[in-house]
Formats: sequence, C-alpha cells, structure tokens
Amino acid sequence: MNPFKEIISGELLQRGRVMKNLPFLLYLTFLMLLYIGYGYYVDNSVRRINDLNEKGEELYSELQSVLELYDQESLQSKIVEKTSKWGVYESKDPPKKIELSYE
Repeated sequence: MNPFKEIISGELLQRGRVMKNLPFLLYLTFLMLLYIGYGYYVDNSVRRINDLNEKGEELYSELQSVLELYDQESLQSKIVEKTSKWGVYESKDPPKKIELSYE
C-alpha cells in the first residue's frame, strides 16, 4: 500500500510503526526545535550587530565633529584672542639663550 494512503487512512498508527520509531521521532523533534532556536539566536545576533554598527557610525560622526571643532579652537589666532584678556600675549621676538656660569 502507498505510504501516503497509510497515513491518511490511519493504518500507519494501527500497526504500531509509530510506537516502534518513537525514539527516532522524538530525536527528530528535538533537532527541529534546536534548528528553530538557532534561527532565532542568529536573527537576534545579527540585529544586535547591526545596532552596534549604527551606534559606532554615530559615534564616529560625533568624533569627527568634535575633532573639527578642536582644530578650529586650537588655531594660534583663536588662542591669542582667548588669552589676551589675561594679559598673556604672543611673543614676536625669538627666544634668547641664557648662559649661567658657576664659578
């Protein structure tokens, strides 16, 4: 008899084939559950990696903005403007070497 007809008619369950193969069927069920669980695990891992990549890109963009701001603020002319209110000024003369003699 055709296996499909045996399943539809119910003869497969009456002969005891299912009971004989119950450990194997449980093993297959366990493997299917593991496969489904692994699929969910991989999906969550990929989603977490994508979220971290987006956060990294945002942080990199913020870093570039801060570095550009730092470069603008650290220009010599900006420093001279900010320190002039304290009486600190830029020297126009080159430094001179001071020699001390210990005699």
